[in-house]
Amino acid sequence: MVKRYIIVSSELFAISPIDGRYKKEIGDLHKYFSEFALIRERVYIEIKYLNFILRLLGKNVDSSLTKALEGVYEDFDVEDATEIKKLEEKFDHDVKAIEVYLEKFVGEYSPYVHFGLTSEDVNNLAYGRLLTRFMKEVYLPALVALIKSLVKLATRHTDSPMLARTHGQPASPTTFGKEIGLYAYRLARFLRRISRIRVSGKLNGAVGNFNALVAAYPDIDWIREVPIFIEELGLEPELFSTQILPYESYIDLFNNVASVNAILTNLCRDMWMYYSFGYFSLESEKLQVGSSTMPHKVNPKGFENSEGNLKLANSLLHLYANELLVNRLQRDLSDSTIRRNFGVAMAHSILAYRRLSRELGRLTFNKKRATEDLNNHGEVFSEALQTILRREGVNEAYFKVLGKVKGRTYTLKQIESIARSVSPSPRVSKEFETIVKEKYLGLAPQLARMMIEQTKQIINMNVN
Repeated sequence: MVKRYIIVSSELFAISPIDGRYKKEIGDLHKYFSEFALIRERVYIEIKYLNFILRLLGKNVDSSLTKALEGVYEDFDVEDATEIKKLEEKFDHDVKAIEVYLEKFVGEYSPYVHFGLTSEDVNNLAYGRLLTRFMKEVYLPALVALIKSLVKLATRHTDSPMLARTHGQPASPTTFGKEIGLYAYRLARFLRRISRIRVSGKLNGAVGNFNALVAAYPDIDWIREVPIFIEELGLEPELFSTQILPYESYIDLFNNVASVNAILTNLCRDMWMYYSFGYFSLESEKLQVGSSTMPHKVNPKGFENSEGNLKLANSLLHLYANELLVNRLQRDLSDSTIRRNFGVAMAHSILAYRRLSRELGRLTFNKKRATEDLNNHGEVFSEALQTILRREGVNEAYFKVLGKVKGRTYTLKQIESIARSVSPSPRVSKEFETIVKEKYLGLAPQLARMMIEQTKQIINMNVN
């Protein structure tokens, strides 16, 4: 009998869901965090540095060589990366493999490839550029899209009354738009912070003192020239270091991203609760299954999945921030594996942002259900009642109302009846009834509109 073999996608064999189950949603991140991306970026750094050092030394480099080197980077493909990986196996050193690979392209200038550098000079600049591009091209747009989804939802419901809850219990009313608008505004403030962070880079040799460069060319002002080169790469120059870059700029970035993720975790949980209250519904495809046994189910799995991804991302982001501060003496490799996993935390973050944006677009707020819930908890208007009575000079107003409402649930008519029983005049009870009729929203609608407007301004100022 002839066996029939089925060709199965490599995604089914991926250890991480990033390169398996979720690949279709976040596969574009390979341009920033894959082994190929890192190798290609190292090649770029080595070429740019070669041009820099030759220019600094006054070498008259033929324009055809410069153009050819540009082509090495621009046309770099999997075959080139594979060749470098083979050299890495030979030398057991990833950056030395790139140095040897490039020497064949530069002829008489081969001694100046990787001249006076330690491999960490190349690595930190490569990682810095990749992370910077990712933040600009993927992260910030994903966060902006999510904030815009929240703004759109908040705008539609600035005036939609909703029962608030403190300690999980019915509390003074709010509006759905105000609560969603607050999330948008908080995220926008972190967007502003993150957009202003510049990743740093260093290039100063084996222990950070420019030893080899000064030994070869003591008359060159390396302290002046090297920062210019790093600036040209789009990074913030760091002059003071050991062999490795002080990671404070990375930590600043990761901590802010972790704060965004924490806020979004809170959003996921709140939306899950609102959904369980019946405050909104979610669109579902005709054949989409919510439960393998209960046909009626439409689960808020988009919020649940996003919460899990955000928690996983933050466990890594906090690890990065803690561990990157620690290094033995002038160098050890404990940060190497950590840096190679930057993409894991960022991928789980982006997956959550994209799924949340999509889930918010599927959401329909149930004004009838939210208003009904509010009307069935008239006791929450007791805050307004006792405050008005205080204004009118009623002694022990708070305790008089507390004795009537503590631990009890009332309809609107019942709370209005209680108000009449404790009010000093028909005018006061009438005023209270008007407040109840208007849902006791305070400035929630106005605050929602203010937050929405300020959020839009932040987005326009820090992204466009």
